[in-house]
Amino acid sequence: MNSNEKKRVKNIAALFALAVIAFTVVGAQAQELTAEEIMRNVDERYDGDTSIANSTMVLIDRRDRQRVRQLRNYSKDYGEDTRSLSFFESPADISGTSYLNYDWDEEEQDDDSWLYLPALQQVKRIASSDRSDSFMGSDFTYSDINGLEFAWYDYTFINESEMVDGHDCWVIEVVPKPEFKEKAEDSTGNLKSHVWIRKDAFLMVKSQIWVKRGNRIKYFTASDIEQIDGIWTAKRLQMVTTRNDRREHASILQLSDIVYNQPIDDDVFSTDTMQRGSLP
Repeated sequence: MNSNEKKRVKNIAALFALAVIAFTVVGAQAQELTAEEIMRNVDERYDGDTSIANSTMVLIDRRDRQRVRQLRNYSKDYGEDTRSLSFFESPADISGTSYLNYDWDEEEQDDDSWLYLPALQQVKRIASSDRSDSFMGSDFTYSDINGLEFAWYDYTFINESEMVDGHDCWVIEVVPKPEFKEKAEDSTGNLKSHVWIRKDAFLMVKSQIWVKRGNRIKYFTASDIEQIDGIWTAKRLQMVTTRNDRREHASILQLSDIVYNQPIDDDVFSTDTMQRGSLP
């Protein structure tokens, strides 16, 4: 081996050593995070300034009969607040239906949500008490679609290392704080949940949710995960509702044609756009 070859080997070895040290440091830092800090990172994880995607919603009943719906989704992050709009494009009986949500950062301010039903030619405001209702017949509620209010909950470790699909995860229990218990349960319809957070992505990949009524437990999974433009993205979301350990219903959201950070005009996120059924 000549001197140049020896030098290259030493350089490679040095880079490898630095990579191992960096990985070890990051791992040590991750282990030191509290459950609340982990969930804060999940809540604040960068998911693009804007996003546009198509999605297919599949509704599956206990007899495995399926109904399929096609949607077009838009979202825009305003720094602290987020606005999102979903159009139902098919089948014909719900085509033109749309859902608009304003997710406010202020803890004291409830999110604003509207549903447009073309058959009635009416925009309906979704009351806080209705956010535990099913989102368009699916196993996802309006609260599932909008996301939880971070400050309402306490977070504690169940397990600091558990593998899910080959990836190391934290397992965390999420329970309403006493002062928010009634409000959280009314808004979500849930008593508590256990969530699995992937350590390399701060992404929830699995959860078990205890529903307040009907002795039901719901199971959420996120899969088909990849980085798109550097953003960790789960392209397949599934929610299964069980009662007495038997499946009642299931819903799948399959995302496609996902584009991040493409300009979206503010006028898109309005009730006028909902009624028009197309972008301004």
